[in-house]
Amino acid sequence: MKNLLSVVFAALILISCGSDQEINDTKIFLNFSHNVDGNPISMDDLSHTNLAGENYNVLTLKYLISDIKLISNEKDHEKIIKDVHFVDLSDPSTMFIESDIIENGSYTLQVRFGLDATTNVTNSFVNEAFHTSMSWPEMMGGGYHYMKLEGSYTNDSTFYNTHTGPTMEMDHSFLCSFDLPININNSTNNLEYAIEMNINNWYENPNTLNLAPAIMMDEQKQMQLMNNGMTDVFNLQGLLD
Repeated sequence: MKNLLSVVFAALILISCGSDQEINDTKIFLNFSHNVDGNPISMDDLSHTNLAGENYNVLTLKYLISDIKLISNEKDHEKIIKDVHFVDLSDPSTMFIESDIIENGSYTLQVRFGLDATTNVTNSFVNEAFHTSMSWPEMMGGGYHYMKLEGSYTNDSTFYNTHTGPTMEMDHSFLCSFDLPININNSTNNLEYAIEMNINNWYENPNTLNLAPAIMMDEQKQMQLMNNGMTDVFNLQGLLD
């Protein structure tokens, strides 16, 4: 009888201690936003100007982000948020991602623009909405586009097509690691961040690029766009309630 009372007493202590502990249920919401040097995107008049002095608008913006993950700053741990995400400027439902519950810790966010060579394989995503619209021609390496950025420039009847992808099977995808710390503990509410793309930065720093109607076979320009993208096209901002 004495032993039974001891067990019950110990159980009551555990229950009591557990009831005082807060349960972490923090999620992260990632929003994709787009601007031209801080200005809203224009789909009508040619109100944007790049470093080369060309006036343009944006009629189409579609791209793939992959390997979206949180990397722990405290231990060897990664939290995968999503493997592949398709962003389409014309579809508001593609503009955000909701994570699962994130365990306590200090993290940095890392994403890949495009798909790496092991993932970017023809017909790998036949059941995804982007399969048809983002397919990359087999004669140019196969797989999928990383981005389709299109619009008018100079006048309403002259068009550019900034299409990036695996030209001649070369991997032009790249990683973006954001320095903004993401700290989560038991008292942290859901966190919301914006992954911002400055479209003008695709065409400057370190390479000043002109708009052109077709660049898919231009290996040099694909490399230059990759370098520009790695430099400062993307930025992470915390969003306050």
